[in-house]
Amino acid sequence: MRRLGLVSVFFLCTIVFLSLNASSEVHKFDNLTVAEDDILTFTDDQIWLQGDILIDGKITFENCSLNVNRTLDLTTSEIRVKPGGQLNLFNTTVSTMEFPSPSGIENETIISPYTLVLNESSLSIYDSRIYYGMIWLVGGDAEITGLVLDGFNMLNYGIFSEDTNLKASSVSIRNYTQGLRSIGASPDLESIFYYNCSMQMTQEWWLTFSPFDNSTGLPISGFEVRQWENERMIGTWNWAKEYEIDSFGQKINHTTHLSFYLNLYFGYIDQSWEGRILKNTDIIQDFNLNHTLISLDYPLIFADDEILEMGQKAPKWSNVNFSIIVNNPTDINFYNFNLNLLINGNTGYSTTVILLNSNDSQRANVSWTASIEGPMSFGVKAVVIDYSGDLADYTISVYRFLQVEADSEINTKSSGSWTALLAIFALMCLCSYIIYTGMEEETIVSDLVDGSGTEDTTSEDMDLREIAISEEIEDEKDLE
Repeated sequence: MRRLGLVSVFFLCTIVFLSLNASSEVHKFDNLTVAEDDILTFTDDQIWLQGDILIDGKITFENCSLNVNRTLDLTTSEIRVKPGGQLNLFNTTVSTMEFPSPSGIENETIISPYTLVLNESSLSIYDSRIYYGMIWLVGGDAEITGLVLDGFNMLNYGIFSEDTNLKASSVSIRNYTQGLRSIGASPDLESIFYYNCSMQMTQEWWLTFSPFDNSTGLPISGFEVRQWENERMIGTWNWAKEYEIDSFGQKINHTTHLSFYLNLYFGYIDQSWEGRILKNTDIIQDFNLNHTLISLDYPLIFADDEILEMGQKAPKWSNVNFSIIVNNPTDINFYNFNLNLLINGNTGYSTTVILLNSNDSQRANVSWTASIEGPMSFGVKAVVIDYSGDLADYTISVYRFLQVEADSEINTKSSGSWTALLAIFALMCLCSYIIYTGMEEETIVSDLVDGSGTEDTTSEDMDLREIAISEEIEDEKDLE
């Protein structure tokens, strides 16, 4: 029994010795590839990587030091977990070492940042440290507990999570432009600490846009969607912020501003939209593109800026305006909307071009110099282009009756006007004569009255004056 016990102790010591010897191994790889069915475990090891780690199977680093240098082709190194793969980091430090620059400058060294990429796979990190690295999560499941993540101001993002089921706690994110950016899914976060990050975190959601023609129910293609921040256009619209947490830890909620633009060549559609985005959202927007709803309403005819009433004729060579209201209830803005004058159903006399805005009504005039005599059909015609090109263009028109005076009517009017003018002149002359003669009589009588009151006046003089007055009265009667 004593001998058996001694053999057992010796055997255990041998196993411990071999295990300790194995735990101090140093591994160097250009590229480390884990096949789909492989399960690899590194414990208490130092791993030097001059390339990438590509994981299709399962790999675990426990109590390890993993150094990632620039790849042989001088591109950024990746630790990439491919779909279906799994990476576990337990009490492990991942970093990059300074190494001499090939430029030949003395004491010049280069730090080579790297990226840990999770692609529809699984990631577990416990009590570990990642220096000079970025974690990029694209789908899958990631659980991070007890991590120090430091970018040393060389990388934009600490953790960039897209559509990933992320659960993180007790994580310190340091020295990044933005600590955490989450898109498409809401992470489960607890005790996340940010140090020296210009932006601590943003929560964003995916956007899609579905435009439809509400008159046909069919989808519309070709729209350009733009996102705006005040007057500045943001470079992408595929996602929108719900909120951000700034460098001071202040949460700021966001309102999304979008514009939808469709170039139709003869016109365009340009509408805006704004609202809060709180989840992945498909913005469904209906547009009124029914070009047959455009109408010409409330026609009026003016001659030399005066409205022509029913039965009233327009003078020849007068400036005649056909005035109408163009009503556009659609969402189409027309660059050049032509209004063509129709006389007896024929065009070519006059055209007015207007800028017709969407959901707007405006009055427009088509002018013509009345060079044709007599009664005529007078109107305006417009051709509205069908945006889809599958249907016929839509022609709209409106007519009114117009009669232009003949030259003989104008001359008759002119002659009558002169006759009336002469009659008025004669009447004024007669009135002036009557007024004049009445004033003369008053003057004579006044002189007689004044003469009778003087001492030198004789009876003979009085008789002569009376005779003169009588003669004048008789002369006036004869004139009448």
